[in-house]
Amino acid sequence: MDNNYDCVRSSRSRFWSFIGYLSFGILGLLLGAILVYGLFTFYLAPANEDFVTGPVGVNDTATETPQPDLPKSEQSLASIVDRVMPAVVGVTKHIYVTRFGERNLQEYESGSGVLISSDGYIVTNQHVVEDADKITVVIPNKGQYEAEFIGSDALTDLALLHIEAEGLVFMTLGDSEKVLVGESVVAIGNPLGFFQQTVTAGIVSAVERQVRIPGSDYAYTFIQTDALINPGNSGGPLVNTKGEIIGINTAKIALVGVEGIGLSIPSNTVKRVVSDLREYGRVLRPHLGIVVEDWLDYGDREPQRGILLVNIAPDSAADLAGLMTGDIIVAIDGQSINYLAQLFDRLLAYYPGDTVVITYHRDGIINQANLTLGERPESFEPVIIEEEQPDEGDE
Repeated sequence: MDNNYDCVRSSRSRFWSFIGYLSFGILGLLLGAILVYGLFTFYLAPANEDFVTGPVGVNDTATETPQPDLPKSEQSLASIVDRVMPAVVGVTKHIYVTRFGERNLQEYESGSGVLISSDGYIVTNQHVVEDADKITVVIPNKGQYEAEFIGSDALTDLALLHIEAEGLVFMTLGDSEKVLVGESVVAIGNPLGFFQQTVTAGIVSAVERQVRIPGSDYAYTFIQTDALINPGNSGGPLVNTKGEIIGINTAKIALVGVEGIGLSIPSNTVKRVVSDLREYGRVLRPHLGIVVEDWLDYGDREPQRGILLVNIAPDSAADLAGLMTGDIIVAIDGQSINYLAQLFDRLLAYYPGDTVVITYHRDGIINQANLTLGERPESFEPVIIEEEQPDEGDE
């Protein structure tokens, strides 16, 4: 009897143990499913950007903050180069050479140029086409053209050419006054004359870099870049991230151990020169009739920077305005003049006959004079005014 009772109790115990295990198993499965669903919803489900459940957070308000006017991110360097590349051309100078009694036209020098209009106007360097008997231009995927020489300006080393063509890809001239040190640029040209449409990248290393014109009293400011510029790049464009010309590449510092110092003519200088060459065939350059040099005082006197008048031609614009040798020009129409190149840059904003206000120092006193600009003659020989020596016996 006892044995039967023990068997029944054992069977019932096993039954309820089975039910318990089964319940715990089902409960575990349910909890696991809920956990997996929660993880999936929180980490993997796509966010609904239109659904806002609470107050706007910090990240949301950041998108409403005004952003600086920067080039669009999609305008990558490669896309800019691809867009402007067809406007960069090869320029070749031909001269007549006589050998063994025969006179033949031969290629003499190659450089670069850039189209600035759809109807065939091209900017290049004056030294690329100087004394050419014939000039040819090669446009990518278009062929070779004979170019008409419109004019050149030796002081800025710029020249303007024209070819008979329409519907050409061209580049626009940007505002070099807005160029910033450190901004990205590319130089495009034909180094050595046969590496056509080579692109080098870099940054603007400096602006308003003063460079004296060889064999002249003139100086102009240049943009300095570390984008590689080699022989044959002369006349090609320096391009910003908007695809604009900010300079015309003209030279590099070629000294042993020196790298990455290239010079470009600022686009605002190019605008003025090209405009005059196109209309007059030459640059109508204002003239003061003075011989000058940089003034830099390392002491405490004023002014510390300016342009010292070394000599003044009789009856010149400066003479008629009352300026004297020893005066120090510090501004034109309120714009500061700190060194020689700035003087000639500022003057390119004017034409002969314009009247400007000259601010100058004389004997430590600031003065102003109204000056009517003359026109620079083709050749200018400064007249040296010597002081008269008193006769013996005179006091």
